[in-house]
Amino acid sequence: MAERMLPGTALTDPAEMGRFLADNRRRWSTDDNRVAGTLWWYSTSSVVLTSLLTRLAEIDLAADPALDRLRVHVGEDGRVVNVHPGGLLPEVALLPTALRAALEPVLETLSAVSGVRLPPLWAITTDAVANSLLRAWRDLGDPARGVEQASWLVAGMGRPLPPARFVPIEGKPLVRRVSCCLIDHAGFAPCASCPHQDPDVRRARMLAAAQLL
Repeated sequence: MAERMLPGTALTDPAEMGRFLADNRRRWSTDDNRVAGTLWWYSTSSVVLTSLLTRLAEIDLAADPALDRLRVHVGEDGRVVNVHPGGLLPEVALLPTALRAALEPVLETLSAVSGVRLPPLWAITTDAVANSLLRAWRDLGDPARGVEQASWLVAGMGRPLPPARFVPIEGKPLVRRVSCCLIDHAGFAPCASCPHQDPDVRRARMLAAAQLL
């Protein structure tokens, strides 16, 4: 499969979304569209939001997430590997509304094609925002600012996004995920911060993750 460059609006095309979903079913060896769709957004949201939000942390400017100005880089294996915004928003304050407007039709299309309900997809979005900004600010030496900025952005995007949650472990803030990627339904171990674990097991696994930072 050759690499492709798609317009951002392709993410709202049911036929294109069906192609992503079929690729993901093969990748994860599952015939469950709900699992394939959830895992697709878990991976894609991280790529998309890291690309869009890095400038916010590094230079206090907001990339314009509008789909008609976005280019989507799809790798040879069919995964979204990068997105390229077409410009900047005039004010950072406009980002929550603009990001919500860009992502909403993508998630509605994914939900219609895969059968995944919208609330879990928005929960994955919350965690992707939180992880992207915390990681960016951690690299800049100020993880507390990442917590603050992610909380502001998610709150500004509004319901049904749940609030971003963080927990201090070993003196370091970590995202306390509110979403489940369903990777355990594809035969893999759940993520360290998966909410569907015994709380003590979850904390022990998050502690081990914090010690690697």
